[in-house]
Amino acid sequence: MVKIMVSVGSLLKKIISIIVSLTFFTFAIVNINDPDGLIWIITYLTIACLPWINIINQKKLNIFAILIFIIGSFISLGLLNSIMPQQYDDQMISLWEYQREGIGLILGALWVGFGKKLLN
Repeated sequence: MVKIMVSVGSLLKKIISIIVSLTFFTFAIVNINDPDGLIWIITYLTIACLPWINIINQKKLNIFAILIFIIGSFISLGLLNSIMPQQYDDQMISLWEYQREGIGLILGALWVGFGKKLLN
């Protein structure tokens, strides 16, 4: 009985991990038509894959997650708008382009920080 519960728990963790990674792959795909799309495509693909790479230990992932979180927070708060590429008509669903990307980075930081723990 216990082995079955452990197997189901491991399977559920793998399914959740795949869904989260696919979400970040989707984030990358929806940025294809953006003027600064290449930056975000590379960023989101990297975020999607990092927890799956076995040669990167948790300490390095935590450092990377903290950096992503800080950058995402700065972008969300508009503190980096002066260095971000100019976008016209970038308001969508009550959020500006940079706010959406910043929130995506914050979510990415959570995935990078906790993804490997979920996979193990």
